[in-house]
Amino acid sequence: MSSTDETADESEYGEATLNERGRLTIPKSLRDELQLGDGTTFKVIREGSDIRLVRQLPDLHTLSAGKSAEEWGEKAFRDAGEATFGGR
Repeated sequence: MSSTDETADESEYGEATLNERGRLTIPKSLRDELQLGDGTTFKVIREGSDIRLVRQLPDLHTLSAGKSAEEWGEKAFRDAGEATFGGR
């Protein structure tokens, strides 16, 4: 982030140095905090002289047991939320 674009979520995690092959290592504490693993992809965006990395999230897929909403019934979908989110 640029110094003119500071937000409450901004934290410093140290420095990263570009190596001779053009690779940049994200500090381990930040990788752990954001759960970044091998194969995580980023979009690289240039903002003036700043470079921003934006994590690319995988596409979500809908899973189904092959039944329609009518076959499952209204109660199954209502109860799924309570089971998943603990009645919140």
